[in-house]
Amino acid sequence: MNEWLTIRAERDALMVSFASPAPVLSWAVLNGGMCHADHIVNCHVRGDDAAFCAQPEQWLAQTAVELGLKGKVVAMATAVEMTQLVQVSLSSGDAEVTCFATVGCGNALSVGDPASMLLEEPAPTLHTINMILTVQPGLADEAMVEAVQIATEGRVRALYETGIKSSRTGLLATGTGTDCIAVVSLGGNPVRYCGKHTQLGELIGMAAYSAVKKGLLEGATTSGVAAD
Repeated sequence: MNEWLTIRAERDALMVSFASPAPVLSWAVLNGGMCHADHIVNCHVRGDDAAFCAQPEQWLAQTAVELGLKGKVVAMATAVEMTQLVQVSLSSGDAEVTCFATVGCGNALSVGDPASMLLEEPAPTLHTINMILTVQPGLADEAMVEAVQIATEGRVRALYETGIKSSRTGLLATGTGTDCIAVVSLGGNPVRYCGKHTQLGELIGMAAYSAVKKGLLEGATTSGVAAD
């Protein structure tokens, strides 16, 4: 796609690799938080995979090895098939944002819903909305945090417009119980702000919104919940 990264898609994984370690902010299971990563991976996992459910971090680390990835790998997982991957790229001048999304809503929830892990119920399903956003120009740390907020707002807008409802309360959903967002800063001269008043914020928000909306529409069922 550009000089900063390469993309490799396989049946069960999307791999985004960088020409040199890139700043990444996420809450991914493997190497979440703020780090400099060589690769980001979104892995498909079966909902009945006992090894993943027992030790997800170890499962993802082993999967990265099997995929032949070297260096630091940020990895997330989803039950959504990689054949349903959505990619949206937007640009304006020197700014470019790409969002890679897998969208599944079998685990849809509204923020503030009762915490299911405190109840005597089966573990939540692995359906999730995962997003990887690559952003140029580079982002300072505070801008990366703001980018996560903007991407989240894009996801919520898409869910509201599509009418997806919480599987627990029936309220309009704001996400799923297991969503993950990873923001990648590419290029030099990092900017400090990327809010909704900025061109970069517009691109981040629209890329996230468009990718999730497309994924929801492609997987929508008559019940109003995306099919995974």
